[in-house]
Amino acid sequence: MFAALVAPSIPAAAIIDVARAFTPRFEQVGPLVLLDVGGLSRLFGSPQELGTHLSEALAKHGTGGTAPRVAIAATQTAAALLALGRPGLTVIAPGQEAKALVPLSISVLDRYEKLKKLRARDNRHLEILTKWGIRTLGAFAAVAGPEVFERLGDHGLQWQALARGVDARPLVPWVDEVPFEAALELEWPIEGLEPLSFVLARLFEPLSERLEQADRGATVIHTSLRLTTKRVHVRTLPLPSPMRDPKTLRTLVLLDLETHPPDAPIDTVRVFIEPTPGRVTQWTLLERAQPAPEQVSTLIARLGALMGDKHVGSPRLQDTWKPGAFAMDEFRVASEEFRVKDGALAPEVLTVHSELATVNSALRRFRFPIPTRVQVQEGRPIRVATDRHGCSSGTIVQSAGPWRTSGEWWQEGRAWDRDEWDVAMADGTIYRLVVERGVGQWFLEGVVD
Repeated sequence: MFAALVAPSIPAAAIIDVARAFTPRFEQVGPLVLLDVGGLSRLFGSPQELGTHLSEALAKHGTGGTAPRVAIAATQTAAALLALGRPGLTVIAPGQEAKALVPLSISVLDRYEKLKKLRARDNRHLEILTKWGIRTLGAFAAVAGPEVFERLGDHGLQWQALARGVDARPLVPWVDEVPFEAALELEWPIEGLEPLSFVLARLFEPLSERLEQADRGATVIHTSLRLTTKRVHVRTLPLPSPMRDPKTLRTLVLLDLETHPPDAPIDTVRVFIEPTPGRVTQWTLLERAQPAPEQVSTLIARLGALMGDKHVGSPRLQDTWKPGAFAMDEFRVASEEFRVKDGALAPEVLTVHSELATVNSALRRFRFPIPTRVQVQEGRPIRVATDRHGCSSGTIVQSAGPWRTSGEWWQEGRAWDRDEWDVAMADGTIYRLVVERGVGQWFLEGVVD
């Protein structure tokens, strides 16, 4: 359930204070404030009673002008349109949103869109619909979808979905401007990670409690250590997903400082957290449960401290012809991308065609190319000899190549100049052979399966 508050005669800060008194999950859309009131029945009773409480709370801040408007419905779009189009208190039972929106003027939809700033330029949809003789949301919702698309395009379908009370996106909770920051000046300087761990625990525990109360998660942690040398050691730690567990946050910061330690004793510790709305996870019974992001983040941080930052992360292909070239990016927890479908948000899915792709062969590269001996006749390899167990030696019965590649000759240590051959052995094995032209060394780079 969602509630919408509109009170032109009340300052916006006062409306936000009223919303915060009922729930931390609310969003400001210009003069309109949307509240997620699901689960408040135990505190305030039925939706009608909750609406009465909201109206009375707004009336206490009134100055005698226009009476505040309150609307409660199952979708935030329906609640917002009803608050903009009806005076007083409006409470709609779940499933009755479309019916309740039928008599509202089509101009309410234009007002709501302008509040949300969905379009940067003037919108002519209201003018077009008026010329068609459409005056109400019910009349617009009754028009066939293909006809709306032919005349108004995708945005017209979004408008029609709003007219039916369908949410185009989830509610984005309000983020307080109060910084999530804590600092501690030490009586005596400390040196080493073990005493620093106790200090960070004292800082992160109250910060995590504040994050939980505000329904927020940490996305970036800024750690500032003032040293006895008057220098400030600063580390910025981006997190792969929002989290607020104090032990996890402390562990991640300590692992980062283990890799990048300060060079002098510490006399002041300061932590600043960049927050984001809390993460809501709902597992499905049809898929295997995934590990918690906190556990994955801690594992990645431990591996980074052990192997080095540049050796742990997510591989990314580089825009180069160099074989096997890739770079390591910071690991991020994958999140679903959403798109608008029939006016509502739906997860973006991959369309798989019914025809299965036929894979005739695939090259399986060796992690480290295998040095080998190759006999060449008239510029073509004719025999392979290798001591590696599992790799066959013998006469080459067929070959294709060479494919010559080279590049990055201007960067010391990164240049390459090589010829590639695909060769078939007498036993049916197909290898990818590579010769480094500068030194004449041959390698087995992979096998074709």
